[in-house]
Formats: sequence, structure tokens, C-alpha cells
Amino acid sequence: MWDEERRAIPRAELDAIYAHLYGLDREDLDYILETFPIVKRKDMERYGTYRTKEMILSHYDRYAGMGINAPEQG
Repeated sequence: MWDEERRAIPRAELDAIYAHLYGLDREDLDYILETFPIVKRKDMERYGTYRTKEMILSHYDRYAGMGINAPEQG
């Protein structure tokens, strides 16, 4: 059964991991997430905050603290 709430966490984790793999810094990721106005509007209506962005940035920070970064280009 589809459970949107349950799926939100692994989606945010994957988005954060991809941001690290592509070498995005936090500021770039923040900017990119602001380019999704429909997601932002729906989150604001439903949760009163841009929850998707907050979740992704939280996971991004957690992975950065664990030393997960873009692979070296060689």
C-alpha cells in the first residue's frame, strides 16, 4: 500500500545523497530546492513549512557530518 508519509524519509535521504555525489554544497542545494514552487506551496498548505526542503537539508547535513562527499574526479 502506498504511504506518502513513510516514503518521504527515504526520498529525502536519496536526494541528500545525490546532492553530495554531484558535489553540491549546501547553499547550492538550498537554491535548487527553492526552484520547486509547487512542492513548496503544497508543503506550506499541508504542514505550514517547506518540510521537503527541511528534510533534505537535514539529511544533507547529517551525511556531511559523516564525511560523505562527492567522489574525487580522476
